[in-house]
Amino acid sequence: MLNREIPFRPKLEGEFRVRFYNAASEITDMMSVVDIEKIANKEIKWVEDVCRFNLEQRKKYRAVWLLFRDLIRASWKACYREGVLYMSLPSLNGTDLRDTSSPEVKALLRSWMSESRHERLVAYIDFINRMENPGANKLGIDSLIADGNELAGRLEAAKNGELSVVDAIKPYLQLVKENDRDEFTGLKLSEIWRYFRLTWSTPAETTPGRTMQYLIRDAAHPMHAVMGIASLENCAVQITCRDDFIGWNQKAYIEKMLKNDSIAARQSFSTLLGYISDGISGIDYSELCTHATIDNPTDEDIQALQDIAVDAEQKRQQLLKDSLESEIEEEKSELGSISKETEKALYHRKRAEQLAKLLNAKKVITDLCNSELFDELWKDFCKGEVGNSVIRTALVAQKTKHIGSSMMELNVCGAIPPYNEVLGGKLVALLAISPQVVYDYKERYASKSSEIASRLKGEPVCRPADLVYVGTTSLYYVGSSQYNRLKLPGSIFESDFDVVWKQLGMTIGFGTMHISKATTMSLTEATTADFNRINHVFGEGASPKMRLLTMSIRELLESTNEDSKDFSKHAMSRIVYGACLAKNTFEYLMGTDPEPIYYTDMSDYKKGTDAIISFWQNRWLGSRLNYEPIYERVRCFNKQAFLVSNQINEDEKWSFKKLKEESYMPSVDGNQTGLQFIRDFYRGSSAYADHIDSNLLSNIHLVTKLDQAILDAVMDGKDIVLTGNPGDGKTHIIRMLRGKLEALGKSVLIEIDASTLPNEEIYKHWKKAKDNNVPYVIAINAAVLYSLYQYCKQYYKDFEPVKTAYEQMSHAVVFHNENEKATDVVVYDLSKREVLTKEILSQAIIKLTDDKHYEECKKCPLNSSCEVHRNCKLLKNEVFQSRLFIILQRVALQGYHATLRELQSFISYLIFGNRTCKAITQTTGNKEYNLVNLIYSGNGGLFKAIQNAIDPVNISHPTWDEKLLTNDIAPDTWVKDYEVPAETIAYDNEELFQLRKRQFFFFNVNGDVLLDILDDEVRRFRELIEQDDSKIIKELILKLNKFFGAEKPSNSELQIWSGHRYDNEPRKVLISVGSIKKSGLKIGHPTLSKSMQTGIEMTSNYIRLEKKNAPNIFLKIDFDMYMLLTEADRGVPVLFMESDLVKKVWRFIEQFQSVSEIDQDDPVNISLLDVQNKKKIVVKLDQEENKYSSIDVSRSQEVSHV
Repeated sequence: MLNREIPFRPKLEGEFRVRFYNAASEITDMMSVVDIEKIANKEIKWVEDVCRFNLEQRKKYRAVWLLFRDLIRASWKACYREGVLYMSLPSLNGTDLRDTSSPEVKALLRSWMSESRHERLVAYIDFINRMENPGANKLGIDSLIADGNELAGRLEAAKNGELSVVDAIKPYLQLVKENDRDEFTGLKLSEIWRYFRLTWSTPAETTPGRTMQYLIRDAAHPMHAVMGIASLENCAVQITCRDDFIGWNQKAYIEKMLKNDSIAARQSFSTLLGYISDGISGIDYSELCTHATIDNPTDEDIQALQDIAVDAEQKRQQLLKDSLESEIEEEKSELGSISKETEKALYHRKRAEQLAKLLNAKKVITDLCNSELFDELWKDFCKGEVGNSVIRTALVAQKTKHIGSSMMELNVCGAIPPYNEVLGGKLVALLAISPQVVYDYKERYASKSSEIASRLKGEPVCRPADLVYVGTTSLYYVGSSQYNRLKLPGSIFESDFDVVWKQLGMTIGFGTMHISKATTMSLTEATTADFNRINHVFGEGASPKMRLLTMSIRELLESTNEDSKDFSKHAMSRIVYGACLAKNTFEYLMGTDPEPIYYTDMSDYKKGTDAIISFWQNRWLGSRLNYEPIYERVRCFNKQAFLVSNQINEDEKWSFKKLKEESYMPSVDGNQTGLQFIRDFYRGSSAYADHIDSNLLSNIHLVTKLDQAILDAVMDGKDIVLTGNPGDGKTHIIRMLRGKLEALGKSVLIEIDASTLPNEEIYKHWKKAKDNNVPYVIAINAAVLYSLYQYCKQYYKDFEPVKTAYEQMSHAVVFHNENEKATDVVVYDLSKREVLTKEILSQAIIKLTDDKHYEECKKCPLNSSCEVHRNCKLLKNEVFQSRLFIILQRVALQGYHATLRELQSFISYLIFGNRTCKAITQTTGNKEYNLVNLIYSGNGGLFKAIQNAIDPVNISHPTWDEKLLTNDIAPDTWVKDYEVPAETIAYDNEELFQLRKRQFFFFNVNGDVLLDILDDEVRRFRELIEQDDSKIIKELILKLNKFFGAEKPSNSELQIWSGHRYDNEPRKVLISVGSIKKSGLKIGHPTLSKSMQTGIEMTSNYIRLEKKNAPNIFLKIDFDMYMLLTEADRGVPVLFMESDLVKKVWRFIEQFQSVSEIDQDDPVNISLLDVQNKKKIVVKLDQEENKYSSIDVSRSQEVSHV
């Protein structure tokens, strides 16, 4: 049976994400581990040997595949289904392997660890060779390994009665001490122990904290051969079944409490407060709070401590970063490779964190105990979340007192062949709980201060070194364990207390032994930004490797906290055992007894230990002698073959290939040739035609009908005035046409840029051209032309060309069919030219993506994978251009006038993303630089207008959104060569969904379906100005009447209002004296003058509501005005807003105020709106009688929303 499936979703981007899912899509639930590994190895080889771009993504890509491969090797199952790579961990201790034998399972578990073990052996190869070959006249490690024949001879002699059992094997326990040497070989005891540890199938891991290493020697052997090794180390803080056994689990503690009455409950809470008080006393709070806070903490005090902890952690992270960047040698901490300051920040955080938790628990429990309703409240409190939390805090405080001082974990325990055949493992397990171990522990640590406790307290803390509990886990969870049925009967110590290796439960298979060294280093490489956040420092928490794995999973995978924890699991569950060394172990650990009562007199530790050895010799060794097969097994043992060097494959020496950044980059010369010229359009330096070589300009020149119109007009002998705003391309066009103009066969006077000349000089040049009957071609900004017109008006009023040019510029746009007289001057106002047309867009893309600009790229080794060339190719795609043009149409419709310079800058940004070649190699594939995201990320007016025009992200389409999320889109609907990952998007991955939504709009043939449901103001505005004039007038009358607060507005008569104001204060009373009928209004549609239409096009993005027969009275209805009137239509009180748009409406309406149009015989209705008091007054005047005929006062609903 498999555990739940977990999505394996790497946080990769661009081609890396596409490639990952393409590879993952090949994985089926029937695929073998070997074939899955082939896929992983292929991808690892690609990223190491082939891929050269985006170093950051490369590191992540390799780390993801290495992690995936390790999980597969650890029997995780993988299957790609419906766009998701699912992984599940088999429960090997469940029904998965019910038909699998113990040897097969053990072999499988060993295979999982084989690579990690081999990596470790290779790292120790020099040490191994030195131990096995110490040199001439020196004994090697093999002399401490029993010979099979020799041991078999002793065993057979004991069986046959020729030798007593106790003389056949004479075990003794030898504590490994620093620098102590073996009396027979001269080898260091610590190195002997380390060598034999390397024979284990599990890779060796070092654990910080207290450690007791032992050799079990055989005095019956001439060299006192090593029978076994043991290592007792600090216990893991959290082992659930152990804590349940001892009583430290809050759930079991609470269940026990709930069985008692209120009196017993009070006593339990008092005990918990004692735990908390002890915990607080172990913390130096002098820099954190006052004694008063400790005695009576408040919520504010606790929050302040939490804030201190956060600040201290931020400081620690910054110090770690600074230490890597600084070249100054810092004073190092005793705990590890961190500075004293970093250590100080670490423990400042720890103190504040722990104190905050303890004081919170103290406050909550104290408040409960002091409550008059304690008897009614305490049970619900215990059952609640808060109660569980604070009780756990108190129990953890008590556990912390003992976990590092009264308890040890037997992490290494086993026999060295051939002693395994005589149950040497059971001997080691029994000696690990012997009086000698208890004595050695007290001797070594009784006067030694606790590292963490001392730093928390701020002074040396020596906790009692009374070892009362030893825990361990079996190496395998199947088959017979050396701890099974293993105990020390009390009878051998003349006691009624048996010391039993008791099975407590199972581990959940949580750890890092299945993670290889290569994966560990790759994870470090991929997730370490700027500084090493994982420090091998005692006191920082779980093992560095576990912290690295947990952090890496969070950073590299899109996973929940629960998923992240599960990915840290393997199927290597183990049986948890525990042995209590004192009769009152539980009472001592729970704080009810002050001293342990051991199972024997520990002061005479030698006698007690000898009793254990004698027990093993008679109980286990004696019975083993009757098992005939052991003799042949022992005799067949070859100690030379057992040597560790035989287990190392020299051809597989491990090495980690560090990924490096590609050093080669294309050169760029100082003349802005090639790609640098195109890149600089976004920065602006390539966009100024007056200082750029003509050959470069010709490569980007867009040929439009304006070119031919200019040539035709010059042929007709007319003057040409190109005017407009800076950046409209005036100078560029003249420079591009200069050669053709000069080749027309007639004289032409050309003024490249009049902005650099004074008015007098321009006049003289133009006058000279007229006097010589020569066409004058000039590029001149609108402001300069106006200045020239004013100058000539004053000094040369009879010089018609300037006046004509100015008038044409001023009347470039007409609204009705108007006659245009022929002149000798043709003006093209490029500020009126629409460059956001399909023709210009297509030409601009073609010009800026032409291969001639990218010649330098051909020598670049990254050319084939360069994002620049990919973007150039995508920009030319017809589907992309059609969708982009839709957006640009909306930009123009909303009133934004883009210059050609802006359009070229926009395209340049889409090609390069404002990046140098080096930056491109570093960021290729990052989603922020994906072409569809670049459209919405640049700076400048055009980019902002595009962002406001339309973004597919903001269009919700239930059907297609679901298809995008579930990867239910036919692959052949994407444009050619455009790949998206074959993945289902997680519902909480908003960034990825937004990217895919934009990709769908721009590069999928179905992307335009989003427009079908787009019902926004831009579309409605376009529909308004494109409909029949009569309908336009009716809709505008309706909106304007709503603008002035009419509850039931008319669409056939426009109410005329006047509002008096003083000192620029808002109008408080509105007066209406009449209205104007629909027939008195008309619509003006803007078009270019006929002469200007020969060269440029203009987008009609507004209309004018005009008074009939008085076109100078008009209201310009562009998109902004339309939005204002629409807001009013929705009831938004815009009438009294002080904005230019509102002022324009007032000016338009107030121009209609003319009582002369009212017939003298007709009654007059005057409406007054009191805005302040929200009243409406209607006064009816009888003009014939010259009196009020009626006055109606009512609560005005019409202004109630103003």
